[in-house]
Amino acid sequence: MKKLVALTLSLFMLFTLVACGGSGSTPPAGTTATGATEPTQAGGTVKKVAMVCSGSLGDNGIFDMGAEALKQAKADFGIEYEILEGKNDPSLYYDLLLKGAQGFDMVIVNPGYQFESYLEEVADQYPDTYFFYPDGISPVEKDNIYSISYREHEGSYVAGVMAGMMTTRTDFPGINDQKTLGFVGAVDTPTIQNFLQAYEQGAKSIDPDIKVLSLIVGDHNDPAKGKELALTLFDQGCDIVYQAASGSGNGVTEAAKERKLYTIGVDTDKSPLAPDNVMGSMLKNVTKSFYDAIGIFVEGGTMEKVQYEGLAKGWTGMYFSPEFKAKMPADVLDAMTKTEEGIMNGSITPVDAKS
Repeated sequence: MKKLVALTLSLFMLFTLVACGGSGSTPPAGTTATGATEPTQAGGTVKKVAMVCSGSLGDNGIFDMGAEALKQAKADFGIEYEILEGKNDPSLYYDLLLKGAQGFDMVIVNPGYQFESYLEEVADQYPDTYFFYPDGISPVEKDNIYSISYREHEGSYVAGVMAGMMTTRTDFPGINDQKTLGFVGAVDTPTIQNFLQAYEQGAKSIDPDIKVLSLIVGDHNDPAKGKELALTLFDQGCDIVYQAASGSGNGVTEAAKERKLYTIGVDTDKSPLAPDNVMGSMLKNVTKSFYDAIGIFVEGGTMEKVQYEGLAKGWTGMYFSPEFKAKMPADVLDAMTKTEEGIMNGSITPVDAKS
């Protein structure tokens, strides 16, 4: 298998919209401490892979990230692939899922929760096709359905440590002396709570008097409402707002840019939208997770039915643009590195709202 350096760097080039809400399903009973079930033997016969998308390519998010994984898998493993775009039209989803099942060895259902009403029927009809349900745990349990879920709480705790240290750094442009941070979420699900609760926990590990004010948009794709809520938080003394709000989060970034304050992005690098106002992004490495899964099935390895990974496997983690990283205080960066190490060695345990 070729090195993944180029793959990981390509992830960092992606930015803006990504559907971070997920179904919020929790790991099923009987899973291990890492959220994984007992390993099963992968087929080793996968040659053709379809990615069925609820939306379209060009999102600079989960669909483009999935496409990058397929492109890299074709180069490294020789697979054939096709991307079937749902164009945000639910009336197309069943037929696209069926087309993928009929013509491919593996179908990545992206994101899983938007196809789950059809998944059981199609998986039963095509038992020799492998189905991957990303960004959550499939409520449909079949031998040919595998789930990919992300430990958002790990990277979010690190983001909270950063924000907790920065929020009273009045020598940093735009930062006030109030111990108040903000959070804007897309919808109120366990996945969004996974971002929020660990972020607050990380911030309070720096100073228990820090307050985290949170607001929920109620929609994944309402940037105007996202901006409105972010401006409300800035008006209440927040100088840093963490956003786990999909397309609605673009409005949070606009608000930070307008007020010359700060936001922390989620899932992909948001810094191109506002280079001076995005204080890092908590990446969800969809590209690497899809590539890892395809590789195992192409090569006939073993895989747990539930893949639940974070910092240790490189599926989540904080990222700075090089320009903003150069501005960050050295002690903050050092604390973030130590926090990541603590999470991976078990000495720090971020709260997991999905368990």
